[in-house]
Amino acid sequence: MKNEEHDDLWQLLAKAKEPAVSPFFARNVLRAIREQEKPAGLFVWLSRRRALTAALGLLAITVAGISTLTRSNRTDQIAALAQEVSDSPDYTVISHLDELLAYEENSAWLDKPVY
Repeated sequence: MKNEEHDDLWQLLAKAKEPAVSPFFARNVLRAIREQEKPAGLFVWLSRRRALTAALGLLAITVAGISTLTRSNRTDQIAALAQEVSDSPDYTVISHLDELLAYEENSAWLDKPVY
């Protein structure tokens, strides 16, 4: 595309110095990329294995704490229900419930007719 309009431009470009690329250009670019990929903060100090171990330990402690709280609440609820049942005036009927059920199973009214 050399024509008279661009003669001045081509003369300037002919005088310009070509950029020189360092022989270690590729290595320097890859090093810069790797430095940007490194995580920052607490996980730099902890390796991935340590971070995973710490996370699993924290999860185990949390689950143990929740199960302990749930177990104590459940025990308190069962104790409250037991106290409520023992204070009930129907406690004598409830205590003999198995005998009443056995009596009903042997009742003649429940026998099915044979056809």
